[in-house]
Amino acid sequence: MNRLLCAPAARLACGLFLALALMGQPAPAAADNDANAFNTYTGKPLPASRTPQGDEAEILKALGGRPRSIAADTAYRKHSRQELYPCLYGTPGAGHEVLVLLDFASPASRPLWEAVRGAVAKVPASAARVVLFGRSNEAYAMDLTGLAIWAARERPGQAVDYVTWALRRWDEVKAGQRRLGAERVFRDEYDAVVTPKDYPMVFTGMSRFRPAVPEKDQSEVARYVYDAGNVNLFQSTEVCSYYGVEKMPALVVDGKVYTKMTAAELVSLLK
Repeated sequence: MNRLLCAPAARLACGLFLALALMGQPAPAAADNDANAFNTYTGKPLPASRTPQGDEAEILKALGGRPRSIAADTAYRKHSRQELYPCLYGTPGAGHEVLVLLDFASPASRPLWEAVRGAVAKVPASAARVVLFGRSNEAYAMDLTGLAIWAARERPGQAVDYVTWALRRWDEVKAGQRRLGAERVFRDEYDAVVTPKDYPMVFTGMSRFRPAVPEKDQSEVARYVYDAGNVNLFQSTEVCSYYGVEKMPALVVDGKVYTKMTAAELVSLLK
């Protein structure tokens, strides 16, 4: 449904990934405890995994150009700062930083997300911020990430519960497909259903918010979440490169990378 609505947005994906491919040589990974590097609210330049070097840099300088940046490329978007650094819980200035690098298609994402969910129930929003970065080989995950970004802004306090539901619904659909002998990669919303009569996950998610997204606004929201998820997907790649994360899911807590975590362990880190 929203794939047909969002054909222009596909060009955004091409532009963002082309920018990444043309930005020069990989930068070294960050040291531990290097937090806030991707916080778009600090006013500092965002790290870029590829920057022009050597002859390339000299040519760019001679032409009066400057390196491409995700911040510049998305500056026209009204909510670009939030799309690049979406706080699902807490505020950009909260004491501790928890970056959640989530892959909807990975079973390992479930216990890691449950740890985050359990921790935020015990940690005040003033003490920690939970920031979502989504990436997956199954492209429909991008839309689900985009809806989380939208919810963080338009339905305050509901984004964490939405992600919990989205992960569970993903698994339910996969299980239903397996029972029918028709499991598929979720490339788009038509893949992410058990039967053709099922309502797509993003649109089902819209109906679960309080208040629900009115039917007249759903197409517009669907277009937005595709683009927002696309921007966040690009930045997820940058975050992984910067912190040396080779495989998602992972948590980056105050600059330190963790691939496994319990709620109790996370709470102790956030005190």
